[in-house]
Amino acid sequence: MDAIILVGGQGARLRPLTLTRHKSLIPVANRPALDHLLDWLGGHGIERAVLAMGQRQDDLVNAYPEGERGGLAIAHVVERERLESGGAIRNAVRAAEVEGRFLVLNGDVYVDFDLGAALAAHDEARARLTLALCQVANPSAFGVAVVDGASRITGFVEKPPPGTAPSDLVNAGVWVFEPDLVGEIPPGAVRVEETLFPSLVGRGENVLGYHFEGLWADLGTPGRYLELSQALVKRSGAPLLAAGAVVAEDASIEGTALAADSVVGAGASVTGSVLWEDVRVEARAQVRDSVLADGVTIGAGAVEGARVFSRENVVTRS
Repeated sequence: MDAIILVGGQGARLRPLTLTRHKSLIPVANRPALDHLLDWLGGHGIERAVLAMGQRQDDLVNAYPEGERGGLAIAHVVERERLESGGAIRNAVRAAEVEGRFLVLNGDVYVDFDLGAALAAHDEARARLTLALCQVANPSAFGVAVVDGASRITGFVEKPPPGTAPSDLVNAGVWVFEPDLVGEIPPGAVRVEETLFPSLVGRGENVLGYHFEGLWADLGTPGRYLELSQALVKRSGAPLLAAGAVVAEDASIEGTALAADSVVGAGASVTGSVLWEDVRVEARAQVRDSVLADGVTIGAGAVEGARVFSRENVVTRS
């Protein structure tokens, strides 16, 4: 079974973090974000991952060359122009010769649930399309699905105003497609979330909403990215230190991931943060709930909280 991963976006909402790295290469628990998706797919027996990418993405091509990766085949399909989700799916199916049922994943999500159970539910329901759904506390930031008692999706509401959402189940960006659906995607650069999906539901087609229990995150903004890192560190039970990270003996590190060659100096305190490569937190500095991108230095004695730092820009945490 093949999985198409949509990695063609520019990561605009993640700036400044994506000014120097493709959004699929930002570190999550000290590994590129895409690593986690590929490992999850391979662990559930998916045979091939088709990366549907835009042009001029050499960093992504170099990080994930075509060929075998731990038993999972990697293929590339490059878009000549921006195609949105619908056009990207149609293009990838044709160019990579995808046959039979397939998965589609948004490239900017982190997922950890039982994919086998989702596929079994799709089979049992004889669905044409299945959308993985996650329950969230604030659905107003996402596409919300309305389901009936049989878990069939009966409607969608895109980013409803706070307090008006008809459901707390949101589209998690993992979809199971039957092959005949590709021919129903409208031509051109279209989003299936706004065209195919509501069209199927409006016609009464069998579209299943699979509500899963497990960890999920949309990495669309620096704030959500930081929240995911904090959740993964909490799950590990200890700070995540990559090989080559150096922490002074009297420094305090809590709820934080430190990438290779990052240094935390004497008497410094770092809490609930993410440090990328070659970051320096100098003596007695305090950092809280922040993302420090490659090469950032926080000076001695500085106090910084709830911010995103890069060498190109500094912004308030979103």
